[in-house]
Amino acid sequence: MPMTAPKLLIVTDLGLLRAYRRELTPKGTPRLELLDEIHIEDAHRRVQDGVTDFAGRRAGSTRSSSGAPMGDAHNLKLELRRRLVKQIAGHIARLIRHSQEETVWLAAPREINHLILDELPQNLRPRVEVNLARDLVKSEKCELIESFPRPELWIKPAQGAGNRASAGS
Repeated sequence: MPMTAPKLLIVTDLGLLRAYRRELTPKGTPRLELLDEIHIEDAHRRVQDGVTDFAGRRAGSTRSSSGAPMGDAHNLKLELRRRLVKQIAGHIARLIRHSQEETVWLAAPREINHLILDELPQNLRPRVEVNLARDLVKSEKCELIESFPRPELWIKPAQGAGNRASAGS
């Protein structure tokens, strides 16, 4: 049974990040060991909780409309999302730097996956070997193992076999 090097497997969404070490048992079956779990508190706060009026009170409704223009709440949500993505990318970068594993497998929801990759430092991006645009953060370990590739099952051609087959064509 071919052995593969351990992997750093990271699953995240805007509120939770889990990092696992993926390695093979002596029998060749994959197993996951939880290395770190980070709850991102800012993701669980409402935009209204951080918005106040000039005197430090919450923005209340006025006679004509709600206190602030509708676009302001939208912009605040986008800014919060941008900050959360940057925070997540920072955690991932730290995990990669301190990891003994050479390669990283990442899963994040489609809406933020590419944003997280863009925020990672340029020198760490090549270490992301597998990238799934899926929300797997609440998945059980067995589902995570099934969702990612199983390189230990890939059949590798015998040395020189590929050369002989191509020589006859």
